[in-house]
Amino acid sequence: MVVSPAGYAADMRRIEKEIAALSGADDPERVTRRLYCLYQKASIAGDPAGLTDVIHATDDAITTLANPGDFYLLKANAAFKLHKLADVASALRAVPSVYHSDEGRLIRADLDFQHGHYRAAENGYLDALQRERSWGALARLAYFRGKMGDTAAADSLYEEAEGHLTAKEMRAYAWLEVQRGFLDFARGRSVEARLHYRRADTAYPGYWLVDEHIAEVLGSEGNYEEAAEILERVVSTIDRPDLDQAIGELYELAGHSGPALFWNERALTAYLQSAERGEVHYYHHLVDYYTDVTEDGAEAVKWASQDLKLRKNFATHAALAWSLYRAGRFSDAVGWIDRALASGVADALLDFRAGEIYSAAGNEVKARNLRQRALQRNPAVAGFHLHH
Repeated sequence: MVVSPAGYAADMRRIEKEIAALSGADDPERVTRRLYCLYQKASIAGDPAGLTDVIHATDDAITTLANPGDFYLLKANAAFKLHKLADVASALRAVPSVYHSDEGRLIRADLDFQHGHYRAAENGYLDALQRERSWGALARLAYFRGKMGDTAAADSLYEEAEGHLTAKEMRAYAWLEVQRGFLDFARGRSVEARLHYRRADTAYPGYWLVDEHIAEVLGSEGNYEEAAEILERVVSTIDRPDLDQAIGELYELAGHSGPALFWNERALTAYLQSAERGEVHYYHHLVDYYTDVTEDGAEAVKWASQDLKLRKNFATHAALAWSLYRAGRFSDAVGWIDRALASGVADALLDFRAGEIYSAAGNEVKARNLRQRALQRNPAVAGFHLHH
């Protein structure tokens, strides 16, 4: 690993300077570069509004070019981050060369995963790796392996992905280290997780993603106020209502009801305003809010059902099940949690909540087995966690 001479803040300044220099450009090469920089800035910052602007700018630029394939790929990537999966598929189908490109194949595999077509997703990643063993394809397969419970294989793939990076790609290295750290965190191994997060911070200092995960570890250990302070620093520079909610939950756990109410209401306002604009990327956060903050089952079911219309996978099935549980509809909840469990995904929180649902439905034997499996996977499963 090479220590970054710059880091997050310097990277953002460099990108903003390049965007300014390219403003008003009308030749295809410079227009393409400017749009890529806008996408890069929004992606690094985790900025949904910026990604929406990229999609609009891309739509405008597509009409001016004879060969807009790169723009369709850019649009597909931006739409995917915003959970606009139908728009992703449409952008990929617009140009055959895009659809069949290496990146297009990877995005199609990502779509398969989001739609619950797990075998097709795995085959898509493996097919892409046969063509080129790129770090991006390795990371995607690593995520898949981790979700399916093979954490050793996942970590090995992430490590291999790091080996494909150049000394200049420190942000990508930091991102991979965060993924490796989260693999450990999800198994209750906070010490090992911290080591990965520390490497990420050394390689690419100031990255909010690293701070977010460090705060999650602190919160899981009961250091609620320290975790909240870190997240407050993060949201002072980027707009992240999901982190506002996390701050609210941390203050609630710390016994500070006033700040908890402020941050939770701020999160809810942002979620609902986004939904009113026709955006969908906060649907699952609305589900988390109504299940875990206010425990309003009816509202949670409403938003979980909306999210389920967009993508049918273990996460949306589990979210609807947990919402139905909060609404007191235990039999319906069992039906949906069974679908999530049948996916083959190995997740401690999924098992733990499934145990709660089965207990409420009167099946204590199944509930006890699920809780035991959850604790085997992560002894700290019942502690604080972020809504990723």
